Amino acid sequence: MIRAGGNPENTARAVAVGLFYAFTPTFGIQMVITFVHWYVSRVVFKKDFNVVVAMAWTWVTNFFTVPICYYAFFLTGQVILGRWDDLTGFDSFRNFWETAMGRTGGDPTSLRAWETYFSIIVEGWGLAILVGSVPFALLGYVIGYHWTLRVVIRWRAAKLAKRAARADARQRSGNA
Repeated sequence: MIRAGGNPENTARAVAVGLFYAFTPTFGIQMVITFVHWYVSRVVFKKDFNVVVAMAWTWVTNFFTVPICYYAFFLTGQVILGRWDDLTGFDSFRNFWETAMGRTGGDPTSLRAWETYFSIIVEGWGLAILVGSVPFALLGYVIGYHWTLRVVIRWRAAKLAKRAARADARQRSGNA
């Protein structure tokens, strides 16, 4: 993020897009969606961002963090949808996740495991997870953009000040 070239807005937009897709229920295809977003943004809207930085920030949600994120999405979605009577505990959600990922039997990479995953996610808890991810994705986008813009601008200003101080020191030592 700090070493990315281009203007700070470009880097901030990249982090924002990466975090947006990181906090959507699209685990496994987030980088592809980010690439498509980058292409459409660049070609159609003439707004560019660093696609590598964006893709890297989608890794905030990974194999270890996605069950926790999906659970937070589910709970948030249930609250938004007004389903206060169905706020399942984490143990129940973990059992759902293990079933969805095919860990309770068989090969998790098999077509059957993916069919089970999609039927449970989409038909069972999909709406709540999708609706619940929206606030997280939007907050990730907004906070990621502003935080990155601030960090990159400060980092570059500090780097320029350090270079100027070194050049000044060299000039003084050359005059002495």
